Amino acid sequence: MHVRVIELMVAGVRRPREACLADPGITGTLSIGDIPIGTAEKRPLHAAQLWERWGTSAKRSLLPPLFDVQVLRITPPGVFVRGYLVSTENRRGATEWAEGWGAVPIGKAGAA
Repeated sequence: MHVRVIELMVAGVRRPREACLADPGITGTLSIGDIPIGTAEKRPLHAAQLWERWGTSAKRSLLPPLFDVQVLRITPPGVFVRGYLVSTENRRGATEWAEGWGAVPIGKAGAA
């Protein structure tokens, strides 16, 4: 689904409503499904990813994926999803926090 995504939380902290409304968002293709790499328990990871076409057959990620994602609401303006973002920026190990996206469907560029 081609969408405009607004990040509703940053580093696990909810953004103010005014900041979310003023945010132009990131446009890409939203995919929700299982990532086949699995875990130590041999189960697939359920994730949401925002990506764009890169070249003729590749995809490029626009945001880090949300793991253990849940669709919280489907409303006329769009879809609200929440999951967990994993970061390794601190170099001492992984940090995980809750993250949420608001996704508003849009027409594909160039579509009539």
